[in-house]
Amino acid sequence: MPLSDHLSMPVPLQGKDHPGLEGATANGFGAGGIRVFSRPLPIGPRIRDGLSLLLLFAAIAWFWQPLTALYSLSQAQEHYSHIVLIPWLSLYALYLDRRVFLASREWSPMVGFMTIGAGAMGYWYAESAGSLTDQLATTILALVVGCWGIFLLCYGVRASRGVLFGLLFLLFMVPLPSAVLNGIIVFLQRSSAEVTDVVFSLLGVPVFRQGFVFGLPNMTIHIAEECSGIRSTLSLCITSVVAGHFFLRSAWAKAGLVLMVVPLAIIKNAFRIVGLSLLANYVDPSFITDSALHRYGGIPLFLVSLVVLFSLVWVLRRFEKRLGCCPPEKLRAKVCP
Repeated sequence: MPLSDHLSMPVPLQGKDHPGLEGATANGFGAGGIRVFSRPLPIGPRIRDGLSLLLLFAAIAWFWQPLTALYSLSQAQEHYSHIVLIPWLSLYALYLDRRVFLASREWSPMVGFMTIGAGAMGYWYAESAGSLTDQLATTILALVVGCWGIFLLCYGVRASRGVLFGLLFLLFMVPLPSAVLNGIIVFLQRSSAEVTDVVFSLLGVPVFRQGFVFGLPNMTIHIAEECSGIRSTLSLCITSVVAGHFFLRSAWAKAGLVLMVVPLAIIKNAFRIVGLSLLANYVDPSFITDSALHRYGGIPLFLVSLVVLFSLVWVLRRFEKRLGCCPPEKLRAKVCP
């Protein structure tokens, strides 16, 4: 169905008019389990929608200072530049599935209030989280959990399961804790150094390596943490999650796509290091010290990585079709004629 179709008010989710949805529920928590947490909506849908927006705006106002700090962090550190896009992508995913939750005639007060309470506890705990970045990460995680609680409270467990991707995608707003971020950077730094060494060997370039330091005939380079490729790796991972959701059906294909992004990002970063090193060694040392190619050369390679990524999506989708899987409902009419 085209995305431009006007919103129509469907039949409520509960009752016998939706056997397919009931069957899907039975495969998860079970219809009885969901009924334990769900209650019939005591107010009209329009009032419920207005109340959910009011609660959301109240949460944003309460967390305004941490959100401002999060925006400043995304501008100051390049590997967090994607954060400003996450809420809009999440809202877009929820918009595409709007019929799922707007049709709900249930709410889940117990689960909703418990989840909101967990978010409030995280907010108060944030001050003891350690560094400023870790405190901000804990606070933003508390905001995300609070938003989940608002949705559960107003629309119920059943509707929340139907828009699970849009809700979970908000987790990409949360900055990585310092220990986790440092571990990822070191892993990418070492992996890039290993692949760089292999590429130099394949090209027959004489090089002496000692850890992250490579001695070339005319100069020596050091693969620093800034050369780990953390920014492009995070961007490719998020892109793979979005592409998997919209173009792939099976869990194994989606997980496989995300896993294949990691070596793709490492290989891309190694080629960038090798290219700049060779230009600096044989042409002009300024290529690796102060050049536009050093600052912006990763952009063309990132675009090439995107081409490879969506080629992998195409291959995985072909495998799914052979195994009898089809893409999600929103794209089924286009790719599964």
